[in-house]
Amino acid sequence: MRVKLTKKVVEAITPATPPIDETGKPKKAPDVILWDTEVPGFGVKVTPAGKRIYFVYYRTSSGQQRRPKVGDHGPLTVDQARQIARQWLAKAAAGEDVSQKRQNDRASGTVAELATRYLAEYAVPHKKPRSVQTDRANLDNHVIPIMGSMRVRDVTRQDIDRMKVAVREGKTARELKAKPRGRRIVRGGEGIANRVVALASKMFGCAQEWGLRDDNPATSIRKYKEHRKDRFLDEAEVGRLITQLDVADQAQVVSSKATAAIRVLLYTGMRYSEVMTLRWRDVDEGKNCFRLADSKTGSRVIPYGTQVVLALSALERGAPDKLLYEGAKEGSPLSLQRPWHQIRAAAEIDASATLHTLRHTFASWSVMGGLSLAQVGALLGHKSTQTTLRYADHAVEALRAYGEQTGEAMAAMAKASTKAED
Repeated sequence: MRVKLTKKVVEAITPATPPIDETGKPKKAPDVILWDTEVPGFGVKVTPAGKRIYFVYYRTSSGQQRRPKVGDHGPLTVDQARQIARQWLAKAAAGEDVSQKRQNDRASGTVAELATRYLAEYAVPHKKPRSVQTDRANLDNHVIPIMGSMRVRDVTRQDIDRMKVAVREGKTARELKAKPRGRRIVRGGEGIANRVVALASKMFGCAQEWGLRDDNPATSIRKYKEHRKDRFLDEAEVGRLITQLDVADQAQVVSSKATAAIRVLLYTGMRYSEVMTLRWRDVDEGKNCFRLADSKTGSRVIPYGTQVVLALSALERGAPDKLLYEGAKEGSPLSLQRPWHQIRAAAEIDASATLHTLRHTFASWSVMGGLSLAQVGALLGHKSTQTTLRYADHAVEALRAYGEQTGEAMAAMAKASTKAED
């Protein structure tokens, strides 16, 4: 039935009477539907319970029928419902499926739920375990505490920017308990803020691909300019560190596994994760190299010299699958943080030097020793030459030293020539 819908008309509709079946029992009554004559496709239905619901009918561009609910009579007036119906019908005429979009919005869930799906369906299948671990930590420590309860569809560019500022200012920084008998410090800062924005961009990009929203609110968010920390140990610090490693071995003040691992970090420039996940099957003692089936940049071969041979000789060789530097718990790597802090303090090296500093130390002294940036990049396992360019200043220093040596040699030649003439 078609009629111009008004408040009086809608409220006067009588619910249908339940029909009686052949056994005399009442069947479910149908909805009573009235169509509006002013906006074709707009209507109201009255349920057997007397509830009045506005809806709109349209076909998608592919011919599918849709009849989404506009709202309930009471909270919405007829005129308000009619206006919404006009807007939805205009969008449908333009090719937008309003009903499907609303279903997607309802299914999009919260940011916390998206984070769980992102880890399961994207990060774990496509990223390396260490990267998955980092993503999980950034989600748990920063993204979820700030935006976890927000609906995915409601997140705006401004929300991402506010999260970036909050992380930079340390609003998510805190100290957490870690097992066994340890602690874990969650830090903020500009670098972490940039990583969190990049993670959010990838996660919302997945949400876009999965049809949970139409855009990515984290794209083109301006990142902070980072000041790289390329701290490396100078000649005196390297000397004191090696001395204290020897002292620690002699006095057995820390685990011999710990000092051996620190030596490998210093003498190879390997990443901490690479060293601590080494297994005996990775050690090629015949050719003095580590053969990593997988690393941050894929499989690679890492040659080592006499100092590493000596460090490895201090270890008891285990089965091929056994970790070189296994901790108290079988199958788990040893933690080097406490031994490093103890040895670093004894060597009178300030706290700005971390275990990662040993990688920078190896790279810096390799360049200053005469290796090219390309050679150092190969030793470090850099995927991009741009990464190795941070050591370019050391290459200039090395060239300056070589130039100085050449100049002194030429000056000596001049002196020798003068003496010969005399």
